[in-house]
Amino acid sequence: MLPRFVIQRAVEAGLDRAQLLRECGLPEWSLTGDDVRLPSEKYLRIWEVAEHHLADPEIAVHVTEGYAVGELGLYDLLYATAPTLGAGLAVCGPCMGAISTNFRFDPGPETEQEIGFHVDLIHGEGRGRDLAMQFALTAVVARARQSTQQPVAVARVTFRQSAPRTHDGLVNAFGTTAIDFGAPRDTVVLRKADLTLPLDTADSRRAALLQKIAATMPAPAPCATTWSDRLTTVLTAALDRGPVTLDTVAHELATSPRSLQRRLAESGTTWRAELDRVRRLRFETASATTSLTRSAQAELLGYRDDRSARRATRRWDR
Repeated sequence: MLPRFVIQRAVEAGLDRAQLLRECGLPEWSLTGDDVRLPSEKYLRIWEVAEHHLADPEIAVHVTEGYAVGELGLYDLLYATAPTLGAGLAVCGPCMGAISTNFRFDPGPETEQEIGFHVDLIHGEGRGRDLAMQFALTAVVARARQSTQQPVAVARVTFRQSAPRTHDGLVNAFGTTAIDFGAPRDTVVLRKADLTLPLDTADSRRAALLQKIAATMPAPAPCATTWSDRLTTVLTAALDRGPVTLDTVAHELATSPRSLQRRLAESGTTWRAELDRVRRLRFETASATTSLTRSAQAELLGYRDDRSARRATRRWDR
């Protein structure tokens, strides 16, 4: 549902559909039928291509502006048939598999007056991720306001991504300037009082039926819950792309190389030790099921030459 929705909005904004699909490597048949699921990287690529060709750095906000509850199929219907805003948000996490297995939606920290909701992208980095998360968080708020017909207030918002040159569109979408970037997680914080607002489309009988259907959907993958888990995820993804640098990994963690090294030191480890740990884990996992050539080992471990890979594997075998 998500790729189809974004593609339709990009086309309505003036982007040639055939060009968009071609640059994203999507055959037309992959967007038909309810049983077709696209690789997550394709969804992120759609955002990147659409932003580039439409020359619109706030495309995620503009897509949200044209969004109407119900366009995301079963996921939206599960939300809309709940009795209150709080109940609607409560079904979003367990039923995320209705639109994606690459996102998680979970309650976050709360106080007497506020509660946060985390939106996590499990796999994926880069500009596509930035735009996808901007849409994900603004859509949470747009859905809440549409379904309650009330100006649901946003206390604050945090993004993992680095701060853009301007984020006026996000300020307008959320209705607040309390937007922080470079945060540990992507979170939108709402007032608890608003969670009791009734939804105009509440329907208990339909909700019960829809939840039975949603129970057959695949569940989202486990999400990294600690900073160490997050570092491992980023390092693994970086190794998939080839040789890894401290600067690249720091950028993906929305921090500076110096801050990353300081954080590692505080955790009793180093950049080299963590990179070596992830490389060894990848090697042991892969070699347990297949015999790797030297060149394959080098590629798997992100080395530029076979000799470096050979030295590393010999060190681990000692």
